[in-house]
Amino acid sequence: MSVEIALSSIFARYSNNQLNIKVEGNTVGECFKDLFRQHPNLEKMLMTREGKLQRAYDIYINGESTYPREMTKPIKDGDKLNIVFIIYGG
Repeated sequence: MSVEIALSSIFARYSNNQLNIKVEGNTVGECFKDLFRQHPNLEKMLMTREGKLQRAYDIYINGESTYPREMTKPIKDGDKLNIVFIIYGG
C-alpha cells in the first residue's frame, strides 16, 4: 500500500528537507520502516531504543489518532499519516 507521511518542519533537516514522503506498508509500523529506510536519521528522533514511538509524538491517519495501537494500526492505500509533536506544559 502506498501512503504519504506528512512531517512537521521540525524534521526537515532529518529528511533532506522533504516534508511529504511516499512510503509503502500495510500498517503504520511497516510504513515507518520504509520511512526510516529512506531517511535513517528520523528513526533516532521518533523512536525509543525499544522500538516504540517517543512519548513526545502522536501519529494520525487521515486526521484520526492511532493511539494506543500506533505501530499495529492498519492503513489503506492513499491514507495520509501525520506525525504530530505533542507540547506538554502546565
